[in-house]
Amino acid sequence: MVEKIQSSKVWYKEPWPWILMAGPIIVVFASIATYVIAQRTNSDLVTDDYYKEGKYISIQLERDNEAKKRNIHAQLLISPEFDAAKIFLTGDFDRQQPIDLLLIHPASKSLDQKVRLQMTPGTSGDKAEYTAVFKPLPRTQHWYVQLEDAAGVWRVEDKWIVSQGNALKLDPMSKLKAKEASAASAL
Repeated sequence: MVEKIQSSKVWYKEPWPWILMAGPIIVVFASIATYVIAQRTNSDLVTDDYYKEGKYISIQLERDNEAKKRNIHAQLLISPEFDAAKIFLTGDFDRQQPIDLLLIHPASKSLDQKVRLQMTPGTSGDKAEYTAVFKPLPRTQHWYVQLEDAAGVWRVEDKWIVSQGNALKLDPMSKLKAKEASAASAL
């Protein structure tokens, strides 16, 4: 019988060590790519100081109550290009006090905009007419819209669902009224 002498190959010429190392190498590259993506698209969804934010919410509710007492209502008409708005405001508010429009993106704080409204000349009666020009809004499903006086006494707000049109009505505490109604119907 003739014995066959096996010639042993060097390890790096064998396929199995490379196949076994491919998984961990792919995981290392994937984790580096994930880290880079996470750093570039930093999300503002979580706040670091939730206690301070909670106290701020309480202050905001006082402003909502003040708008309700003053019977402040607003109607917004947003341009088709999403870069301007016409606002009709009614209620008991100081017409000499500047008013701000806040357009709040649902997921990215960097896309939020705050615009000082310009009163339309010749406005009289119970409705005050304002205009606002802002940077074009990026397309998204919805925006949070707030109107507030510069002194921080009152505010009205609502959620604008873009697919439902470019007109929006802002009533004081509309979110709280909706919660109260749903709670009452559950009883």
